[in-house]
Amino acid sequence: MERENDHSKLPAYRFVHIAALLGSARKRSCPYSGTSGGVGMTMRGTSAAVVQLLSVARASGVMVNRTKLAKLLFLADFEAVDRGCAPGSGVEWRWRHYGPYSDSLRDIETDLELAGIVKRVETTNYYGTLEVRIALTGETPQVEIDAQFAEIVERIVSEKGRLSATQLKDLTYQTPPMVAAQKLGQREVRLDLTGGPPIPDLEPGLERLRAIALAMPALDDEVGAVEELAAEIDALSELRREATGEMLDGD
Repeated sequence: MERENDHSKLPAYRFVHIAALLGSARKRSCPYSGTSGGVGMTMRGTSAAVVQLLSVARASGVMVNRTKLAKLLFLADFEAVDRGCAPGSGVEWRWRHYGPYSDSLRDIETDLELAGIVKRVETTNYYGTLEVRIALTGETPQVEIDAQFAEIVERIVSEKGRLSATQLKDLTYQTPPMVAAQKLGQREVRLDLTGGPPIPDLEPGLERLRAIALAMPALDDEVGAVEELAAEIDALSELRREATGEMLDGD
């Protein structure tokens, strides 16, 4: 049984720091608002996707451990993209030692536990390997989630939730994103859920550009440049109007 690595763009959601909600010194943020314990809460973003999956699993009598949570959510994301929709989890999937995974899932898991929404139970499986099981603690919080993605999650859990973590891992390795990553032969690459080659990491290059920009001296505006530009725009307004009229008449 696998154990995920402990080290640690979709739609923009409003993030509320869990530290502010719980009086904790933790810095991570959790995309939900409301009171603790799940009552009166509205879950958004990745938290909503995780809670939705755990809710369906509980209703179906399916046990979910950390590995199964990641693999089932990945399969739901992949099917959503295959249908031409946006992936509903909002996480960035990478090829890890045991298939697709995202570090943000561990952060969300921890935050949900601190908020009293989920509980984690460490146990030993049949093979003597440590296993972390995750389940909702009480009433399911309200979630803001795409209806089609919610339906996909329900079907994925219903059809594949009773598979073992190893079987789910093997299943994810057969998906086009993982097949493309394996052809490249490099782990930790960002998976393209459309099945294309792994997505290049732009962040290292962006960091270098930021450093160069910060080291550059501030640029002074040329005196009168803004006024000259405004005057030029005004002078061309009539020509633009005529050109637009010609195009519309041509239609």
